[in-house]
Amino acid sequence: GWDELGYHFVIGNGTSTPDGYVEVGSRWRTQKHGAHCKTPDNFYNDYGIGICLVGNFDNHSPTPKQMESLRTLITYLSQRYQVTPERVIGHGEATGTSTNCPGRYFPMVSLRYWLSNRGPIWASSAR
Repeated sequence: GWDELGYHFVIGNGTSTPDGYVEVGSRWRTQKHGAHCKTPDNFYNDYGIGICLVGNFDNHSPTPKQMESLRTLITYLSQRYQVTPERVIGHGEATGTSTNCPGRYFPMVSLRYWLSNRGPIWASSAR
């Protein structure tokens, strides 16, 4: 019943697209609201950027190339749109959700450590 892909970006794992390949969804190209994180107030769909990594992370970890691409994409989006590290969350951390996503083997702690220890995220942005 969705009108198209719910995410703005999808990062492949080597099954249908190359491992770590970042696909830009039509929602990003048209700057359309997301359909990736349903909550009672729909805040995360209306204002969030949805990034999907292909895989079931309740069964296995993302590939190293997926994580590298995710870090690169988050760095770009953070610099371009001044998104602070504490605003980067997993689906299951969104207020009003009830899901395991991104899964027990997704390295959220490692991602948060990396985000918080890489220095100012938009220090090099020209304004």
